[in-house]
Amino acid sequence: MMEFSLTQQFPAGVDRLWAVFSHPEYPQRKYRALGATAVRLLRFDVTKQVIEVELERDVPVDVAALPVWTRQLLARQQTLRHRSRWRRVSLRQISAELEITPVGLPLQARGGGNLVQTAPALTLMTLRWQVTSPMLLIGSKIERLFARQLRQALDADHAFTLQYLQRTV
Repeated sequence: MMEFSLTQQFPAGVDRLWAVFSHPEYPQRKYRALGATAVRLLRFDVTKQVIEVELERDVPVDVAALPVWTRQLLARQQTLRHRSRWRRVSLRQISAELEITPVGLPLQARGGGNLVQTAPALTLMTLRWQVTSPMLLIGSKIERLFARQLRQALDADHAFTLQYLQRTV
């Protein structure tokens, strides 16, 4: 198992973030902007206390940029299945449970943590991720590779969200 933590800042309170996360257009725009060739919302349920989303997105894979030993495992396009559950814990806190699975690969990433509003227009998101693969011999290599790609994707996701927040003032 490969583990890592991530902390990101958002120049918005949790009410504003909740409002953004509550709209189906947000993940569709985000993943399209980040290079997905298709985004399918399988489930998008919103209440005052919980947001639950399940989606699949197709992303191109630059096989040439990957280690040689991975090229037989991957196609030029990969479908990623995302499940997320955001829950209002209090007026200034949201808990997050996230799961990302490359469809058809023995690999999974699970994240959990909190978004905590520390000032009227500042929220910190702290997540702890676990990447697991049951493959013998190369499982730990696959976990490290996917964890590195996941970190890069989460940074790109954060950058998109910062821009989205500025555009939707």
